[in-house]
Amino acid sequence: MYVMKKSLAFIGSLLLLATMASFFMFHTIAGERGILAQPELERKILIAEEQLALLEKHQSHLHQRISLMQNDAIDADMLAETARAELGLYTPNDVIVSIDMSELKF
Repeated sequence: MYVMKKSLAFIGSLLLLATMASFFMFHTIAGERGILAQPELERKILIAEEQLALLEKHQSHLHQRISLMQNDAIDADMLAETARAELGLYTPNDVIVSIDMSELKF
């Protein structure tokens, strides 16, 4: 009787250990961040890096425009362009080109 309980405990321990090992092996291979998901994660990283580069270029463009307006001598063209855009003061001869900066790739 004692030997049977001991062998059942041993078999139960092995079964529990095998279940835990198979659980971790499955998630290592096919889990959300497993080996099979690696190409998709790398693709997402590349997309995020491209978006970051685009945003950094857009930020440098905005910094350049801001610096033109912050100097002691404000750039007259920048002032006129900004005033016209904000106030909607355009002459009939003006050609307006609108650029969606959110989708622009430098």
